[in-house]
Amino acid sequence: MDAQEKLAKIQKDLQTAIELELSTLPPYLTAYFSIQPGTNVDAANAIRSVFMEEMLHLCLAGNTLVSIGGEVKLGKDNVPKYPLTLEFKGREFEINLEKFTKNTIQTFRRIELPDDMPPLEMSLTAIEDLDVDGYSIGEFYNNIIKELDELNQEYQLSGKTLFSQDTSNQITETYFWRGGGKPIAVTDIDSAKAALEQIIDQGEGAAASLYDGDYNEYDQHRDLAHFYKFSQVYFERHYLPDDDPKLPPTGAPMSVDYAQVYPMLKNPTHEAYAQNPDLQSLNHKFNQAYSLMLQQIEEAFAGNPRVLYNAIMNGMHDLSPIATTMAKIELDPAQTHGYTGCPSFEWVEPVE
Repeated sequence: MDAQEKLAKIQKDLQTAIELELSTLPPYLTAYFSIQPGTNVDAANAIRSVFMEEMLHLCLAGNTLVSIGGEVKLGKDNVPKYPLTLEFKGREFEINLEKFTKNTIQTFRRIELPDDMPPLEMSLTAIEDLDVDGYSIGEFYNNIIKELDELNQEYQLSGKTLFSQDTSNQITETYFWRGGGKPIAVTDIDSAKAALEQIIDQGEGAAASLYDGDYNEYDQHRDLAHFYKFSQVYFERHYLPDDDPKLPPTGAPMSVDYAQVYPMLKNPTHEAYAQNPDLQSLNHKFNQAYSLMLQQIEEAFAGNPRVLYNAIMNGMHDLSPIATTMAKIELDPAQTHGYTGCPSFEWVEPVE
């Protein structure tokens, strides 16, 4: 494989990374939207903090991709469809758009599983696959780091430069960020490693620790990595600082009530609301806002990063009230199952 082919592979892997980060957002958001206001506060806060950091991870992977000459794609062909099978090396599992349940949280733990943990799932088959080259998200990103490092050395030996110094099409704090971690402009192998290692660190923890590295790296508050945030919810108990990362938490109980959740329809499509004009209209409006948000993020990586603020602030804020309204409307009041609306997270084209 020559240098150009190696570069193309890494660019393809980084686009897969972006789609992987994107694929987690609808399930996390759906569970979050299903929680009734004022209930399950700790669980809702945990889910919210994770999906905000997943947006950061998408941006970090995007910065790395454009720094080596790639293009971020977030259009119709890149939007995940559910149920979706995540296929890792040696394990695969299904992720769905569904309400907050214990099984849903277990799926979230599967997504964020650290390298040295045993698998938590049975093999399943869904309508669409996303193939991830690694046992975990962490191994997948570490493989990309290794290949980037090797290719960078190859470029240097031949007198060429792999990384662009132009950051005008990258996402930095200049334009927007709030939450754990920080965007990193990628201009060389060191900054590329820092960006991708932050993704690993926030998801799995730092070197088998319960906590991510934001406290040490950015002087931010000490925060659990994603896997352990979801584990607290799953086991309904908080971690103590000296708890073993491979064992359940042993701290104070966490209040979790799966009954205080709207009975959202699982894995809906727009067609599922054909007999309910109110839900169909709301779902279309939601999908328009969702598609516009993705379009604006793609535009940000194409040299107009200022639109990211609109994508996050307006896009995310527009989605929440529509979703919570849908969650309160019964799909068919004549039926006894009582399912309520759930956004389908489908691409709407053209986006006005």
